[in-house]
Amino acid sequence: ALSRIAAAKADVIAISNMFSWQIEQAFDMAKLAKSVCPDATVVLGGPHASSFPQETLATEGVDYVFMGEGEERLHQFLLKHENGKEIEIQGVIGKEADFNLLRPSKKAPIDFIQPLDKLPIPAYDMVDVDRYFHLQATGFSPRAREWGKRSVTLLTSRGCPHQCIFCSIQATMGYAWRYHSPDYLAAHIAYLSDNHQIDCIHFEDDNFTHDAKRFDEVLDVLLKREKRIPWDTPNGIRGDTWTLDRVKRTKESGCQYLVVAIESAVQRVVDEVVKKRLDLKKVTELMRYCRECDLRLNAFYVIGLPGETVEEIEFTVRYAMDCYDRLDVYPTISIAIPLPGTEFFDMTVENQLYEGELKYQANQVVTKEFNPENIKRIYEEGMRRKLWIFVKKTLTSPREFRYNLRLIVHYKSMAKSVLQNGLRGAWSRFRYFMGLERRLAIRSD
Repeated sequence: ALSRIAAAKADVIAISNMFSWQIEQAFDMAKLAKSVCPDATVVLGGPHASSFPQETLATEGVDYVFMGEGEERLHQFLLKHENGKEIEIQGVIGKEADFNLLRPSKKAPIDFIQPLDKLPIPAYDMVDVDRYFHLQATGFSPRAREWGKRSVTLLTSRGCPHQCIFCSIQATMGYAWRYHSPDYLAAHIAYLSDNHQIDCIHFEDDNFTHDAKRFDEVLDVLLKREKRIPWDTPNGIRGDTWTLDRVKRTKESGCQYLVVAIESAVQRVVDEVVKKRLDLKKVTELMRYCRECDLRLNAFYVIGLPGETVEEIEFTVRYAMDCYDRLDVYPTISIAIPLPGTEFFDMTVENQLYEGELKYQANQVVTKEFNPENIKRIYEEGMRRKLWIFVKKTLTSPREFRYNLRLIVHYKSMAKSVLQNGLRGAWSRFRYFMGLERRLAIRSD
């Protein structure tokens, strides 16, 4: 990669960092890029840079930080850079910035793209689309499934007005919910289908079903197509905007599975800790609707937030496994990570709810109610029960057996790699212990 960067002799090198737990890799990329292109201007964007512009700019190799969305800002930046003009663009911060005047609060306005339809359909012809399809189809993630050999990810809306304390989406996309029109979406899908023969769409919106009327319009677009394209929502949906008819239309339009973001099985935690404003009774209805329509439903949960009790966390894990066992709602349980740009992060820092150095990783929070050892125990107990339910369903349900067999076949290359690495690791440990035994025997002699 470095040789390609050097050969390009780039004037501007733009780096996007999607997750704070990867920020060190982004900083390393900036340093390496500067090492091979010392005269290039390096810019860095994403939620971490948007939340901590001063820290980001202090990093060796980073010349500018882009806050919020990048499409229009980068275009303006390149024009000014090319013409040698002073860089004065809202949300683009250089090393000379006055940080006392910069974004005094998380909700301080920076411009977001509105309407989204003014963005053109991406220039797919400038990307190695076949390589993109290959990486999408072979990766180990919710986005890789047996029905998606030529799959794409689409973002049909941006922003979220909700206040979930662990979510950092507002750092880059704001609180105002903005969306593409049905006509734009129809044209985008038609282009991808006609020119790149896509066979699956992963809708990655952070709040795809925020507006039920608009979601119905999206379903209309998908249902009007002569050839239905399989689709899914790996990034999660709200669970309180559903009717039985809407679930039926979702299934009919080509949906392969939905993921509902429940977060906690305790209404108090949802309301007072997560601050999600979600009625869990509506989520239960969605589970029943999906089961009735034979539409797969997965669920996201998060544990380890300040304000939860051990009993509430244990209840959430039991609930998740019971829903999996009884209603086939496959659970993904995450341990909360304090991410920059979130209320959770601010709360953790201000109240020092951690020991040692705070890192952007899971299971660091210490409260009067729990510590990392409690969370680890509960999580591992839940994972053991989840594995048992998975095995039981695979062996006793023809539907689950067929589905899981397809996944295993789909992931055969990954499974082969895991098996090979596991065997190598076992052999390495065996040789180590054999050598240790020999050394101990020699010493005892």
